[in-house]
Amino acid sequence: MLAAALALTACRQATEPTPPWRGGPGSVRPNAAGLVSLPCDGSTPLEPVADRYCRLDRHFVTPAAREALTTAAQAIAARYPDEVLRFMDASGPAGVVPFPPHLSHGDGRQIDLGLYYTDREGRPLADFPDTRLYGGLWPAEPVRPGEPLACPGGRVGPAEKPDPPANRPWQLDEARTRTLVELLIADRRVRRVLIEPHLERRLGLWGHPKLRFAGCQAARHDDHLHVDFY
Repeated sequence: MLAAALALTACRQATEPTPPWRGGPGSVRPNAAGLVSLPCDGSTPLEPVADRYCRLDRHFVTPAAREALTTAAQAIAARYPDEVLRFMDASGPAGVVPFPPHLSHGDGRQIDLGLYYTDREGRPLADFPDTRLYGGLWPAEPVRPGEPLACPGGRVGPAEKPDPPANRPWQLDEARTRTLVELLIADRRVRRVLIEPHLERRLGLWGHPKLRFAGCQAARHDDHLHVDFY
């Protein structure tokens, strides 16, 4: 009886379909809107911060954007073995703009990417610190003394985000984050990267024509990067 039960369980496990958001490296064949999906199963160095970005079909981009992201992810993994490039919201499969709750997204030419962090001793963290519930968005990286404060009067409504606690056990991995930004702005397929002015200066990339400030009506871009593609 036990042997039969085990055999039945194994059969069910073998025949149960894998959830589509975990089922493979994504689609490279454009859909009706001309978009393709990003990989969701962790088999490449490009992967979602959380399953819900794939489960809710928020991981569609243009073929050119997918190629650029794959190039950046492979370069990151080559520079830092076992490191990955983590994405958040891109666009839906229908290609409709805007893509709520964003002011843009939707046509496959925009995506949000995660930053990199270390612990207080400088050891790289393999996962976003204490941000899984937020999907990689927040905690924002606070402005340091002497760095430019983009919005002295605060942000508009829900665009405002609090600083993380001063005693947080993580810190921004400036080396990896700078590498990512440099890879993106060097790619001809990337039109611009939205980043907060204080991070642009801290990373030593102040004034680059592809680095832009989103404005005080938009959410802070010091807990993630927003990337626009041609």
